[in-house]
Amino acid sequence: METYPLLAFLGLVALGSYVQTVSGFAIALIIAGGAAALGLASVAFSANVISFVALANTAVAVHSRHSHIDLKILVYASVGVLILSGVGLTLLNHLSSSSVDLLEILLGIVILASGAMLMFRPQPLKQVSPNYAHLLAGSFAGVLSGMFGTGGPPLVIHLYRQPLAFPVIRTTLLAILGITPMIRIILEAFNGNLTDEVLALSLYSVPVSVIATIFARRFPPPLSDLAMRRIAFALLCLLGLSLIVSKI
Repeated sequence: METYPLLAFLGLVALGSYVQTVSGFAIALIIAGGAAALGLASVAFSANVISFVALANTAVAVHSRHSHIDLKILVYASVGVLILSGVGLTLLNHLSSSSVDLLEILLGIVILASGAMLMFRPQPLKQVSPNYAHLLAGSFAGVLSGMFGTGGPPLVIHLYRQPLAFPVIRTTLLAILGITPMIRIILEAFNGNLTDEVLALSLYSVPVSVIATIFARRFPPPLSDLAMRRIAFALLCLLGLSLIVSKI
């Protein structure tokens, strides 16, 4: 990758890592959407790099906070991710070879829906969902993770409805989002899709993500939660619309 595209991609990594650390998700949406909109890399290529970046981001973000993790939700959601990540990868490989435009339009739709979800404040349930609901949320996340490297949206919707303390919700979400790319990396390694180019860009991206994550933890934005949601909403809508409009 040449100097300008490399710097632009690393800028997206830094931005996505910062936003994910303060909001709980969006790293993959920002990197994949930005890379596709700017023509920096294909969706499939970006998704593989994102897997390494997301793994590093969540490892740093969850470090020293693992006591807040709800293990039951973590296990059932992770099993769902494992079951259907392969389906998402199969769809990605098919569309990458037959309809790149449709793939990017679908990515744009996912980004738009995720942006809208940031402004949605779900009412907590009266009691924690049954185990099959955690499994189902993880399964949807697995499909999106396989296709785009982003399994966050269905997990965010599900977890933020649980009547649990916010630190438990946030840390459990980040932990699942750490396991999700790990599963994807193993599957892509088995398929032989972790090329030298993917590994090289990941090697540049991971330190940038770690630094941005640490920075976000120590220097969170001096903004209210609503203001942060509005900024993230505007950013994701801009990315999603640019992808869709450019392919119509």
